Amino acid sequence: MTDFPSPSDRPKSAKSTAFALFRPVLFAIGVIALALGGLVLTHRSNPEIAALEKQPPSSLPVPAPSSPPATIALADPEPAPPLTSADFRIAGFKGFQMKQPDPAADPEPPASDLYELTLRLERGDTVEKMLADIDVPEADRKQIAEKLQSLLKKKRLATGETIELMMQTMPEQPDAPRVLSLSVRPQPEREYIVSRKDDGSYDAEEKIYKVSPRIVRVEAERNGSLQQSGIKAGAPSAAMVEFIRAMSYDVDFQRELKEGQKFTVLLEQLVTSDGKVTHPGRLLAGELRLLKRTVTVIRFRPQGGADGFYNPQGESVVRSFLRTPMDASKLTSRFGMREHPILGFSALHAGVDFAAAPGTPILAAGVGKVAMAGPNGGYGLYVKLQHTQDVATAYAHMSRLGPGIKPGVSVRQGQVIGFVGSTGMSTGPHLHYEFHRGGKQVNPLTQKFAMRGAVSGKDLTRFQALTRQYLNQLKSAPAVADVNDKPPQKKTSQAPKEPATPQIAKGD
Repeated sequence: MTDFPSPSDRPKSAKSTAFALFRPVLFAIGVIALALGGLVLTHRSNPEIAALEKQPPSSLPVPAPSSPPATIALADPEPAPPLTSADFRIAGFKGFQMKQPDPAADPEPPASDLYELTLRLERGDTVEKMLADIDVPEADRKQIAEKLQSLLKKKRLATGETIELMMQTMPEQPDAPRVLSLSVRPQPEREYIVSRKDDGSYDAEEKIYKVSPRIVRVEAERNGSLQQSGIKAGAPSAAMVEFIRAMSYDVDFQRELKEGQKFTVLLEQLVTSDGKVTHPGRLLAGELRLLKRTVTVIRFRPQGGADGFYNPQGESVVRSFLRTPMDASKLTSRFGMREHPILGFSALHAGVDFAAAPGTPILAAGVGKVAMAGPNGGYGLYVKLQHTQDVATAYAHMSRLGPGIKPGVSVRQGQVIGFVGSTGMSTGPHLHYEFHRGGKQVNPLTQKFAMRGAVSGKDLTRFQALTRQYLNQLKSAPAVADVNDKPPQKKTSQAPKEPATPQIAKGD
């Protein structure tokens, strides 16, 4: 250890103190010198300045010292024009600016002054009155009505007939539209058209459409009534009635027919050349798929005979009596001894009961004559048919009689003789059906009925060929829902009048 102080405790000399004070100044001077050196180097590297420096001094213009400097008068500067967006685009200026609108689109063409109108002829209407209601000028509507009547001659359009109009609104007369054409089609194969000519008069023409047959099929599933199930699927009511009658000889509707069972009917429609149906369809063949068997019927006309239905083996489906006299869904009471539901004591139930909806049609089980028709005590409204000297059938608890049914009238097999009801001593709507043999009631479900005939000879060959064709078409013919005409909805400036809801008689 020494007695000398540490370096930090030693006193500083005057020289070192002055250096410490001037050190920032020296640093600043050095920086400035470096900057000036950089400027000089940049100045000398410019070729234009270097060329000027190489020129001799005599080449530079020297102003004469004796002449005073000229005074230059500067005109007032014109104001600069305002900047536009185009100036910014030229300069490539982006900046914050609003998006320029797209070039103006072509104006929309004016709405067409042509339009279609559909009107419905109501009770008391005439064509001229209908045209007056839509403000057609009087001269035009009189011409149109006269031309249309010249085609109809003495015929009159039915209430509910649809009239199609092609209209035009004139700018000079916006409240008096012009009729360019009027068409009405009272029958699918016949159309009447009245058209406006260039000179303002009207001309009339009748258009006839060619009608040809078309084979279609309807496939459906039983849901409730067999007839209504077919109608909902697109089959006409008349064809379904024929189908049920043809099946009723061989099918026990009460015991064999179940919900969800499928059936197919083959129809022959008549359609016009433009696709409109003139006849909804005649039954050609039908197939009903039961739980344990499939029943098929074929329409055939023997040489010199009438149309009838046959099974694929050529046997007529027609028997002397129907197995059941209606398209019912449930057998509720059988033949035999039982406790009477109203009287409360045991007695012979001399028939069978079929539950059905009120108004369901009841069919004559066979050809015969009406022996009785009217009220009959506990039976309620009652019909008895005499078929032969020994055989009769009876139908009770009806709601009403069929058209023309009265004592002494002859009936055909399958003819509607009444409608299901609950008259007399009855607990609900049903048909009580009796079969009389030799004056005594017997069980209708155990009776055996003979067939009426079969196809033979030359007819058999023709029948077999037709059967093969129909059986194939029952599987491959186009479905009625796919081919039936569905006219598109037309836009109208005036809502057509609503058609009245058709009134349908119960059970018809």
